[in-house]
Amino acid sequence: FSHSPFPIPQLGIHTHNDSETAVANALAGVLEGVGMVQGTINGYGERCGNANLCSVIPNLQLKLGYKCIQDDQLAKLSQASRLISEIVNLAPDDHAAFVGRSAFAHKGGIHVSAVAKNPLTYEHIQPEQVGNQRRIVISDQSGLSNIIAKAKSFGHELDKKDPTCREILQRMKDLESQGYQFEAAEASFDLLMREALGYREPPFELKGFHVHCDMLQETQGSLRNCMATIKVAVKGHEMLLEVAEGNGPVSALDKALRNALVQFYPEIASFYLTDYKVRILDGGAGTSAKTRVLVESSNGEQRWTTLGVSTNILEASYQAVVEGIEYGLLLRSPGKTVLQSSS
Repeated sequence: FSHSPFPIPQLGIHTHNDSETAVANALAGVLEGVGMVQGTINGYGERCGNANLCSVIPNLQLKLGYKCIQDDQLAKLSQASRLISEIVNLAPDDHAAFVGRSAFAHKGGIHVSAVAKNPLTYEHIQPEQVGNQRRIVISDQSGLSNIIAKAKSFGHELDKKDPTCREILQRMKDLESQGYQFEAAEASFDLLMREALGYREPPFELKGFHVHCDMLQETQGSLRNCMATIKVAVKGHEMLLEVAEGNGPVSALDKALRNALVQFYPEIASFYLTDYKVRILDGGAGTSAKTRVLVESSNGEQRWTTLGVSTNILEASYQAVVEGIEYGLLLRSPGKTVLQSSS
């Protein structure tokens, strides 16, 4: 560190996070003359973890003036954090300081409006300095400023005077009152915006599905076999009927849909699910409770999240899966030509 009184590190500090002070103690050590800080990316370590270098490095360099690494290296910090998470097979901490997905997220309408005018009102550094980015969160707290900012991030130009802007806001709030939550499913929100703006033209339409599961008890446990039959219409082609088996109803449904579509859209072969989450929205309703399903998909280069909501978990799942495939295809050809009515 350039400000250290020692040209060669003579003292080092190795802190653990048992009392949530690992980073603070490491920084205090440097201020007292320590020339080497030991830590780990994302703070991974035994018990409560080690000093998180993703917090130590930017605090030293951007807050305290110590030159730890080159600026272009610092700009790759968020990428390094996510890479290490992938390697150790742990979900990234969205709320991690500096590098978390929510570190520079803004939800309330006043916040978003202020950040649009002067980012320093709610951001302590420029997100790009650590390889992160500003994120405008869409929720029932959102105002028109959120909608406009989020639309811009997806390449859509909106104006507060445009009635479509208020239409999108009202549609979003109506859906959230039914259990939808777009904060964690930005791909679904982009599809909602595209539909309101006239950009959306689904490449296929799922007309119906049937799922059948057998459970056979054996001496070694239970054998589950699920079969899904789907009927799907692909634009410009006849109705298709496809059958597939899976290790569960959602797996079978997903496979049947992919099998039907891959002949028309070969890129679907590179799509895969990276996460599948189910949330019970009204637990007091028992097995009749409404469920929210979040599906995270990837094409190996990008990730996107879609959602579905229904009292039928299979219906909620297929909503999320269908939108996930549609959005994946959209990423390959993101045209925004306003569609003309066929009537």
